[in-house]
This record gives sequence, C-alpha cells and structure tokens, in this order.
Amino acid sequence: MKLSNDTREVLKNFSTINQNLLVKNGNVINTMSAMKNIVASADVKEVFPQDFAIYDLNEFLAAISLFDTVDLDFK
Repeated sequence: MKLSNDTREVLKNFSTINQNLLVKNGNVINTMSAMKNIVASADVKEVFPQDFAIYDLNEFLAAISLFDTVDLDFK
C-alpha cells in the first residue's frame, strides 16, 4: 500500500500529540495524548488492512522521509 503525502502530514501532526500510535484497520487514524487531554482523529485515503502499532512515530517518519514514495507491506 502506498502512503500518501497527506497521510504523512497527518502522522507528523499526530507525533506532536503522542509519540506512540495504534492504527486500526480501516481508513481512520486516532490518537490521544498521554495525559488524555488532547484527542485527534483523521480520515485518510488509505485503507489499512489490519491493526498495527508504531512505537516511535518520529523515528518512523524520519525513516520514511528517506524515500520519495513509501509502500507498506502487511504480510
């Protein structure tokens, strides 16, 4: 699955709220701050086939920034 630039921007914004992220299957990404006082949700173009977690969102974004296009494989 290709990861769009819009979704990258959403993830970048979410990284300022919480460094960890759990993405559930579907096309909605949610996050909540550690103190549970900030909640955010975004509908994205991609439809994720399964749940997955990112431990350090900033590190993940730094790694994918090395590539022009990102193709995620969920096998």
